[in-house]
Amino acid sequence: MVKQQHITHAQELRLQAVHCKQHNQSWSASKIGKHIGCNRMFVSRWLTRHQQTGDINDKPRSGRPQIADAAAENYILMAAQLPECTSAADIAAKTQQALGLKLSGSTVTRLLKRKGLQHLTAKVVPMLTVKQKLARVKFAKAALRRERCSWRRVMITDSKYFRLHAMGKPAGRWCTPATREVVARPKHSVAAHVYMGVAFHGATSLKFVTGTHKQVSKYTDPKSKRPYRGLAQQEYTDVLHDHFIPEGNKLFKNAGQWADKWQMQQDNAPAHKTPINMAYIAANEPGGHFLAWPPNSPDLSPIENLWSWMDIKLHKLDKCKNIEELKERLEQVRQSIPPTLLHNMFDGMKARMERVIELNGDYIGK
Repeated sequence: MVKQQHITHAQELRLQAVHCKQHNQSWSASKIGKHIGCNRMFVSRWLTRHQQTGDINDKPRSGRPQIADAAAENYILMAAQLPECTSAADIAAKTQQALGLKLSGSTVTRLLKRKGLQHLTAKVVPMLTVKQKLARVKFAKAALRRERCSWRRVMITDSKYFRLHAMGKPAGRWCTPATREVVARPKHSVAAHVYMGVAFHGATSLKFVTGTHKQVSKYTDPKSKRPYRGLAQQEYTDVLHDHFIPEGNKLFKNAGQWADKWQMQQDNAPAHKTPINMAYIAANEPGGHFLAWPPNSPDLSPIENLWSWMDIKLHKLDKCKNIEELKERLEQVRQSIPPTLLHNMFDGMKARMERVIELNGDYIGK
């Protein structure tokens, strides 16, 4: 068998396949494949090649030989983790400086992609203070002290803006300057500001509130003498009275569970936390408010995952022409929420609480 100073990952797998067969003659190609993490065809091909030729190397090819050997590949992978190497050109320059091997940026890019790496920007997460981290841990411990099925009797509420036109950076395309795509966007995108409640057993209908295009608040700011531009405390009281409380009662009653003791969970938006609204919840909700939600903690709420799911589904449909179509499509997407998604969300809350405790209150992701 040919031995080399440096072998590729593929050659290492071939050697493992041959080694397994030599020490386990009764093993089939499928069993060897499962043992080393390859498919049956790969194992069968290289066992046959080794039996016929005693070799596990690739046959000579007509194309250009590979420039980077295993040692260079390992160095490139290491360099990709260095903070000063933010581009393929940086990695190529670092490799040339260290090993004397001249590589192009495109060669480095191909190698990194082949190894499963992607060039991604840093993920932005909330900056948490020490006080906020302590509050997150306290919340998680309190939630875990509740009975095992406590999250199944909770309805989590939240709001989100859905926009008629995407406002993020357009996706890149390979093209010439002459064929570069032009995307027209309005200066201010039309949006729908919507509230929804979700529980293990289902979701409430959507409630569109102030912030939705051409929807003016019926409540007036006493200082400016003009309608509130955002959701006012009085309007949220209406949302509780006309929407969350009656639909929550209906949701749990139809499910046949927790109808007389379900609880509502909300975030710390100013309109939510006013004494009037907190008193209203305490007086009209069967189980009262669940727990005070820790500040700056969207990653602890499963409804954030549901909003993302709805956003993706919405943009897979035909583009909406106006705000009314956007509202109709949103309700259509809401009605298509699979029950298993909600079940997994709420049954996964225990793991979220354990994770935030494990990280001492730090950001856990979504």
